[in-house]
Amino acid sequence: LEILGKSKSQIKVYRNVLEKKKFKFNYHTHIYVNSRNKTFHYVYDLAWMVFSDDEVLIIRKR
Repeated sequence: LEILGKSKSQIKVYRNVLEKKKFKFNYHTHIYVNSRNKTFHYVYDLAWMVFSDDEVLIIRKR
């Protein structure tokens, strides 16, 4: 995902920015729910989580 870059491990992005880039929110390889009941949607080594109504947190798992 070019929005994350090569050096960053996580970034918050506005949902509409991802929608403009045709991000497919319903496509994922698996889901993880942590102890705080936050749902992470994984696509291989990248994960995304709804951070707020407008923002999505994208994480690269290393």
